[in-house]
Amino acid sequence: MKKIVFVGAVTAALSLGAVMPFESSGLINPNKVEASVLATPLPVDLPLEYVSGVDEYGSKVSQYKIDIGNRTGTLLLKMYMTDKYPKGFADTLYADVKKMRASGFFLMDSNSALNPGDAKGLIGFDRYSPVYGDTSVLPTLKYTSGFQNVGTNKKGEGFIALGVYIKNKVNNGVYYLDTPNMASGHWNVKAYFYDNVNVEKQVFNEVNRYFPLLDKVRWGVAELKNNQIGRLTMLKNTPLLKETDGKFETARTLKKGEQYRIYGYKEINGKGYYAVGGGHFVETNPNLAKYETPAKNKLRLVKILHEE
Repeated sequence: MKKIVFVGAVTAALSLGAVMPFESSGLINPNKVEASVLATPLPVDLPLEYVSGVDEYGSKVSQYKIDIGNRTGTLLLKMYMTDKYPKGFADTLYADVKKMRASGFFLMDSNSALNPGDAKGLIGFDRYSPVYGDTSVLPTLKYTSGFQNVGTNKKGEGFIALGVYIKNKVNNGVYYLDTPNMASGHWNVKAYFYDNVNVEKQVFNEVNRYFPLLDKVRWGVAELKNNQIGRLTMLKNTPLLKETDGKFETARTLKKGEQYRIYGYKEINGKGYYAVGGGHFVETNPNLAKYETPAKNKLRLVKILHEE
């Protein structure tokens, strides 16, 4: 009886050390890639608190509370309007953000959804924010402004990107995100933070490619792909197996030192095989190949890039 177990998705494989017949990529030059890898800062997740209540008009309102503590660095917000947001208003807001017009995004010193009269503006995001005066109907900013932009994620969904470099500790590191339409359930927001580094400009330029990252996620000198669960390094010349109609045939021989991405695992009659893509497999034999898994923070970054 066959026992078959799959872990992860089996997608087109990419050789790290050589070109396979079903691949389109070439050799990787470690000396060329490594310098950029070492120089690329990486963000961490920043937990958000969703604060809800009833305002003076009896409406249920919500606001995101951001606490960066004593840290300085670059704060990034990836914002999605939910289906509750009126489409006409959503389209207008999206266009305003794209053209850098005043759009109504601020970081406040207290809850401006529940107590708008008491809250003070700390940071704005559009290009007009720094010139607001005391007579403006919009919040007067005490400190600085960041950037706003729009982008599309890997799933084709549009989002609004906000970012600002916070170089000094302000308000004990606590901010409240003031947005257009703070009715409950109108926004889904993710927050990320780059500790002790100003990447505001670089991130702004990468909104439509890697936001909130600055580059592809790399494991060593090679890109860590979406759905990749590990990698194999050949310890000796090893058969590359091709599955056809449930049977394995040797497609070619992998040479000692070559590396391949792993996208899944298959077990047949008690013997395991690593899926390296395109219907190709390598036997799970520690004498033939060394198996490694990426660090959890690397897998998290891949998820951020491809799924959030």
